[in-house]
Amino acid sequence: MQDFNTIFLSIIIEALPLVLVGVFVSAFIHLFIPAEWIQRILPRKRLTGIIAACFLGLFLPLCECGMVPIVRRLIHKGIPPYIAIAFMLSAPIINPLVAWSTYLAFSAFPSMVLYRLIGAFIAVVIIAFIISTSQNRLILSSGEAAATSDCCGHHTHRPPNSNSSFQSTLRAMLYHACDDFFDMGRFLLIGSFLAALIQTTVPRLTLLSFGQDPGYSVGGMMLFAFLISVCSQADAFIVAPFLEHFNTGSLAAFLIFGPMLDIKNTAMLLTIFKPLFTLKLVLLITATVFGICLSMVYFPQLWEVICFVH
Repeated sequence: MQDFNTIFLSIIIEALPLVLVGVFVSAFIHLFIPAEWIQRILPRKRLTGIIAACFLGLFLPLCECGMVPIVRRLIHKGIPPYIAIAFMLSAPIINPLVAWSTYLAFSAFPSMVLYRLIGAFIAVVIIAFIISTSQNRLILSSGEAAATSDCCGHHTHRPPNSNSSFQSTLRAMLYHACDDFFDMGRFLLIGSFLAALIQTTVPRLTLLSFGQDPGYSVGGMMLFAFLISVCSQADAFIVAPFLEHFNTGSLAAFLIFGPMLDIKNTAMLLTIFKPLFTLKLVLLITATVFGICLSMVYFPQLWEVICFVH
């Protein structure tokens, strides 16, 4: 119980500030940035729009815990879901803070930074492009779809005359941030509880038994990343000690898959998307990352060329 309490509180303390940042950025986007501005900035062509979304994390380096409310607001603003999802999956990985922490953790193998960033970029482009080719107008949950039809996502706490002055608009931003925080907070608690429970009941030595087989090692590290639910700015320090026991592809799988999908943000995704679409998204992310990281194991020379490793 002591270990459980320590892990549970550490996850909450680590994730809560990031969720707060995310909901405030979300509220700011909703009330201060017109939808026309966002649509004008993003390229109109599908592939170039996805690529542009992949690099937005360079300017907005948020952890995955804070991405879900921002993505919800972007979709409400009329941004295509595949663009919003590309931003959600890439920003927690393709940003300077994560690159720097990965470099520090893998000082004995600095090329891991390139394996992580390039692998994540390729995975996100594939995932977003597949989503863009499917019917995605009915992917929002019923509550989110109803909110989208309103001019503001949360109308219950909007103060009167909120457009009359900067002060009232700022007050409205706080109301929206509070609504988003309580919407996301309960699922953060559920996800953190499950992550702490699994960490205290599943021994890490179990993963080491999979380290020698390519498929098992990649899948095992992805499962490990999903279960422990660590922030992308700190996960490299957790997996770095496995450098001598696991291959490059399996380590990259942990570093790429974890920020895209873990227990916390899977629970939070259910607040935005319909359960069926969430399941499809989970399977698509899992299959894409697994395939890319497995290729790092079977085609190491190709990835050495891609990542400029000499």
